Amino acid sequence: MPSCELVTIGSELLNGSVLNTNAQFLARKITALSIEVAYQVSCKDREQDILDTLSRAFERSDLIIVTGGLGPTPDDITREVIAKFFHCPLKFNPAQYRHILHHFRTLRKVTPLMTRREAFLPEAAKPLLNRFGIALGFYIAAGGKLLITLPGVPRELVKMYETRVEKLIKDKFPDRPRFYFLEAHTAGLHETQIMRKLGKGFFAGRKFEFGIYPKIGEVTIRVKTQEKNLIPILHRELVKKLKGSLYSCKNESFSAALGMELRKCKKTLAIAESCTGGLLAERITDPPGASQYFKGSIVAYSNQIKFRELGVPMELIQKEGAVSAEVAQAMAKAIRIQYQTSIGLSITGVAGPSGGTRLKPIGLVYIAISDSKRNRAFRFRFLGERDKIRLQATQKALFLLWQWLARG
Repeated sequence: MPSCELVTIGSELLNGSVLNTNAQFLARKITALSIEVAYQVSCKDREQDILDTLSRAFERSDLIIVTGGLGPTPDDITREVIAKFFHCPLKFNPAQYRHILHHFRTLRKVTPLMTRREAFLPEAAKPLLNRFGIALGFYIAAGGKLLITLPGVPRELVKMYETRVEKLIKDKFPDRPRFYFLEAHTAGLHETQIMRKLGKGFFAGRKFEFGIYPKIGEVTIRVKTQEKNLIPILHRELVKKLKGSLYSCKNESFSAALGMELRKCKKTLAIAESCTGGLLAERITDPPGASQYFKGSIVAYSNQIKFRELGVPMELIQKEGAVSAEVAQAMAKAIRIQYQTSIGLSITGVAGPSGGTRLKPIGLVYIAISDSKRNRAFRFRFLGERDKIRLQATQKALFLLWQWLARG
């Protein structure tokens, strides 16, 4: 199997100023091509650091992908260092520079003189014209190895990979082993529960790689095998064993899967939320086309807004407290009726870091769902900092809605 090394250049990646999403994207794409991502290395914009990194990469890897350091500023030295590594000068690419000039004309701006640097590449390289930005990409095939250099701007990198780079890699490494993949997304279960449900029989006598990856409220399962016929068998078993928690076997979010279910059931939704401050509405509207089922929301943060905008009786708030099952139910019903939707969903709670009491501690959250037949509230106690509590609350609300729809 060919091996790959990802080299990301930039001090901002090492000091934590910027999240390295490029490495994550490339690692997943390269792995899907049945090429082993054996190393990921980040280094500063320093000549000797980059030279040392390239030397190691060419010794141990077949495919080297370098990102970052192709901008116009003095610290962007990737192209110069790669030219030095291959003992060749830089050369000017007129086609990329014409694109740069057109880019700034479109913006009705004068082309900065320094951007001319972004149209240069090592003489030993072939260009990867960047039609999604202004920094030129390039590649060098030497000694059976392939070096690909891409801009560090994530959007440009993704577009260039999808339109040019993937085909280039496939053509360079045609004799790759064939692997087959299965990805399953679950909600409402943690890893140990999933492993118990799958049991030893799921793994017995079968050759496949298995990975389980948790995040708040969800777990992703990834399977990799060279046996094509094994994929549908494992898929059927996952669906059977994880019924009620498995929401997708595609690369999609829980919000997207939930949206598809709302469309399938021909249901509409409105939301009233307090402690989550609009986070639940944001997640519901993340998928394109959410307007087909989501009608709107109210962030009723204060008691006065709960009373004035939703019509929750002030006597109820004063008697039970804003954080209570009764108020959550009243909020869910009110938003459903007011927005004339099939379902109303509400959240009220204490997200912290202050405001908790012995009876209503930090992390106490009530979630309610209302339709024409049912109105039910659910009580939870989430642990962690404020942001984590809010995220857990929205995740649980999505999962409860998922179960609600499944019950019909």
